[in-house]
Amino acid sequence: MAATFLVAAALTVPQGAALAASPPNMLVIGTNLTGIRTLDPADNNARTVSELISNIYDNLVRLPQNDLQKLQPMLATKWSASADGKLITITLRSDATFQSGNPVTAEDAAWSIQRVIKRGQVGSTDIALWGFTADNVEKLVRAKDAQTLEIELPIQVSTDLVLYSLASSSLGIIDKKTAMSHEANGDFGAAWLAANSAGSGPFTLSQWRPNDIAVFEANKKYWGGVPAMARVITRHIPESGNLRLQLQAGDVDVGQYLASGDLDALANDKKMVIDNVPGLGFYYIALNQKDPDLQKPLVRQAFQHAFDWKAISGNIMRYTGFPWQSVVPKGMIGAPADNTSRYDYDPAKAKALLAQAGYPNGLKKVLNPSGAATLPFTEALQASARAAGFDLNLVPGEYTPAFRERKYEILLGNSGARLPDPFAVATQYAYNPDNRDEARLGSYYLWRTAMQVPELNTLVDQSMKERDTAKRTEMFKKIDEIYKGMNPPLIVFFQRTDPYVMRANVKGYQGHTTWSTRWHDVTKTKE
Repeated sequence: MAATFLVAAALTVPQGAALAASPPNMLVIGTNLTGIRTLDPADNNARTVSELISNIYDNLVRLPQNDLQKLQPMLATKWSASADGKLITITLRSDATFQSGNPVTAEDAAWSIQRVIKRGQVGSTDIALWGFTADNVEKLVRAKDAQTLEIELPIQVSTDLVLYSLASSSLGIIDKKTAMSHEANGDFGAAWLAANSAGSGPFTLSQWRPNDIAVFEANKKYWGGVPAMARVITRHIPESGNLRLQLQAGDVDVGQYLASGDLDALANDKKMVIDNVPGLGFYYIALNQKDPDLQKPLVRQAFQHAFDWKAISGNIMRYTGFPWQSVVPKGMIGAPADNTSRYDYDPAKAKALLAQAGYPNGLKKVLNPSGAATLPFTEALQASARAAGFDLNLVPGEYTPAFRERKYEILLGNSGARLPDPFAVATQYAYNPDNRDEARLGSYYLWRTAMQVPELNTLVDQSMKERDTAKRTEMFKKIDEIYKGMNPPLIVFFQRTDPYVMRANVKGYQGHTTWSTRWHDVTKTKE
């Protein structure tokens, strides 16, 4: 009865109102659901929604947080690649069923991959890199029999990269029969899947209200065992102070996207645990190269010395990032040993570079944060850039959509990637195969800045195809050196970390670098 009452309260109380403490078999997550309009795997690749989807839909394989290079079975029991690397054969487990009761088959797996490619939404970003298209995917991704999936690669590519991409939330396996029974106007069931689930994961979706709440029920027939949590509620609590108070009151068990001041307060609370999860992305300044002022290399170079990043590394960025100025993430092959002195704050040098570029009286531009989470970082840039000769008019708001459309001047944002390989980050920061507006390659950040560098494109392509680790390492080193020397329009200052706050009685909740946090093993002890 208590659990039922809490769900009803969570669905009806106004934002900020207190709830009763959550019961021992219910997990309440306070997060930011802004902009999530659908829970269709094919339409998503961002952090929060990836976590939600990862608990509804199982993947063929998974990547454990403690070893991102070591693939583990999920719906697949084994896999192998042919000697020439052109064919991957995957055997599926025989005891998995969807929430409908339908068995999970190789046909469902093949159709799910085909569907992502054919729909062509943001969820296809990773898998489409391997040469699959709407025209060839049905022929190349196929069910050999009920439990055997074959993936034939249309281009030369490291099979490890392909397998890594199969672990992403966008490639969760969907019940084909159920989804297609709700198809409308050739949408592969997308309209229905926006607010309904058809997966084989440990939880099922029972209610979804965009920008408000999502409620998940335990799948009692889950092949991996019934989860300890009978219900998981994710609530939209975008205001950090409000989320902190609800964590401390026990209304919320896990908190995401808290501001540094609230994290500082919670760090001193013995009832709280803060887990800083390393990410595969960066905090960056983006300079739109469609702007004639920002096209000038000297202006871009001036921006490298206009940000007093050291001043915020111990406060604003204490929980959300660490100093890093390479496009190869720390700890990955090809990463430099130390690179935190590439872009030192030097306002006098920045002013001199601006004068040399033709702006002796400084330069005025509009500055946007990508969203609320990056606003404090953006305010710090505005303040330090003023002494460097930049008059930046900061306009707050949610500007990621404008960034994707190349409709901005200067933007400060952060990125993430799901493939645990430097290639994934290189495709964001160093790859732009078609710089035309109509190409609409919004998944590539270099395209968003309207810059194209053929040499980088070639190296990124080669790093995808090469199977020799030593050779790939040298390629990433070269990518980083070229990037460092070209006065890039994406200036990296910090590597991302994602802080997750949990009440100390929550056990088994572990934020994931690839955003695929699973709730199956979460338990709660008595406080």
